[in-house]
Amino acid sequence: MNQEPKDRGSIKWTSLMLPEHIEMLRNLWKEDERVEQGHMEEQQAAGIDFLLQHAMNGQVPVCIEMDGDVHEVVPLRFHRRSGELECRDIHGGRLLRLSRDEVTDVSM
Repeated sequence: MNQEPKDRGSIKWTSLMLPEHIEMLRNLWKEDERVEQGHMEEQQAAGIDFLLQHAMNGQVPVCIEMDGDVHEVVPLRFHRRSGELECRDIHGGRLLRLSRDEVTDVSM
């Protein structure tokens, strides 16, 4: 975020403004400071898709990170309609269905 002085709406102008305007300016500044999470860069998403496709073709185990949790799995197939990745856990052997949208990182 740039650190330019916020002249518009500063204290020197508040006596000329309605309270509703001051509140709207404060809300606007809060929105500017807010950082959005969850949006992945296109290049990073393509890299994750490439690694998952490579792992599915070769039945190679990968580490999939989702919301801080790490799953060591072998990806089996991708369900396009539901957007889920079907995997087999390498430790327990159980089948898992992981949401592709929640995957934040993949490593081999």
